[in-house]
Amino acid sequence: MQPDIPNYALYGEEGTALFPDTMHCESIASRSRQLDWRIAPHRHHRLHQFFLLESGGGSIALDGQFHELIPPVAITIPHLTVHGFRFHKETQGWVITIPQQVLDEALKSTPDLIAEFSTPAVVSATPEIAASIKQIETEHRNSRKSRHGYLTHLVGILAIDFARRLEQHRFDIQKKSPEKTHLQTFLALLEERYMECHSAGGYAAAIGLTTQHLNRLCQQVTGRTTSKIIQERLMLEAKRSLVYTRMSVSEVAYSLGFTDPAHFSRLFRQNIGLSPKAFRNSIELVP
Repeated sequence: MQPDIPNYALYGEEGTALFPDTMHCESIASRSRQLDWRIAPHRHHRLHQFFLLESGGGSIALDGQFHELIPPVAITIPHLTVHGFRFHKETQGWVITIPQQVLDEALKSTPDLIAEFSTPAVVSATPEIAASIKQIETEHRNSRKSRHGYLTHLVGILAIDFARRLEQHRFDIQKKSPEKTHLQTFLALLEERYMECHSAGGYAAAIGLTTQHLNRLCQQVTGRTTSKIIQERLMLEAKRSLVYTRMSVSEVAYSLGFTDPAHFSRLFRQNIGLSPKAFRNSIELVP
């Protein structure tokens, strides 16, 4: 088995045991201080994280993209997103770690929001986000009656607060529309099936649209074709594997559903401008 990107339940804690609580809440300082305020690139399986930085700051790497963190700032990180931090010393804030099934349960009444949390984002924190996280922190510390239900309810409120803040960072379409719903459905399906389905037609059929309609929609909202969006998602995962694992180029290709490694390499060069091997050699692993 090839070494993989570190995959933790909580950072630095190995193991495959079921998540032991409804969710986890801790201060940024509690874990980062003992690690000299640096968190190496890693990811979490089936765990979604929300961060709130109230003071201090630093930087975050999200799938190789670096963002400066100027408090008050909030971050949403979907499961399997490779991320690492460099915090300023004595940065103050909170980390909320939520099993995906709890987040899904919290969003049952607002399923249209699920797609909002399929990509990471860094935004300035609103008072509502800060209040929701602090309320979660308070409830997490106690063991009162109906704790699970109340925490799940608070996670739903936090997710709504985040979704409202994220709205201006997503699409140019400001009002709810069938087009936006279709696009969100496509992006959610892509996140689930990118390794097995590489064709625009496959996604269009799953949504109930023609390939031309989905392509037109993608271009109107994002400026990119359906095929380009699919390729970008594949290339993102390819870059993750090339930088953070020791898989050969052929193994990376097969893991992403390509039957011909040469075709994968050509597509990678077309999209990234380098061969997979050259890209691997050009990247530094730490911010």
